[in-house]
Amino acid sequence: MAGEDLAVAFGIVRQVSDAFLLNMATDSATLIGLFLVGVFFYIETGLRRLDQARKTFESYLRAGTRITLIVFAFPLGLSLALVALEPVYARVLFALLSVLLIAANVETAARIRGVAKVTGSRTMLVMEVVTSVMALALIVTPWALGGLRPTREDLTWAILLSFAAGFLSIGATVMSAFDIARVEPGRQAPGSKTDAE
Repeated sequence: MAGEDLAVAFGIVRQVSDAFLLNMATDSATLIGLFLVGVFFYIETGLRRLDQARKTFESYLRAGTRITLIVFAFPLGLSLALVALEPVYARVLFALLSVLLIAANVETAARIRGVAKVTGSRTMLVMEVVTSVMALALIVTPWALGGLRPTREDLTWAILLSFAAGFLSIGATVMSAFDIARVEPGRQAPGSKTDAE
């Protein structure tokens, strides 16, 4: 079977304990809380200095926050589902989160262009590409390893990859805060109108 060959190529994950999954859920919940504190109290203060570029940054930060929360919903929700529910419910949750992640990733990718034009930052573009590739990997890997019925160990790959992708998403959002600080007040965002027009 192709899934078994792929599982051997990736290296079979050892049996996953409930304690490991609960630790992943706890760590994810902690990072979600810290991330939200950072977004609400630190990143938001940087937006107050901007004029026309504020709308561009706000839409990207909203999209970036959304995708980060969805990415961390994988290790949080999937870990809890694997511990408390039957495997079929964990698979359904994984499929739903995957659809949400794809939609959020498309929106974030669409918003990054405007921010990159304002800041001239290549770092954010690179982070966006890397996190998009990781998002694709975390969606595909369990299905590739386990077929239509991924096991607990197959879904653990998604948990681990999403945890790593969550760190990168936080990194992309933090880098955007530094890029916001570099934009001079009064610099015009792409597509905005000046007072002279």
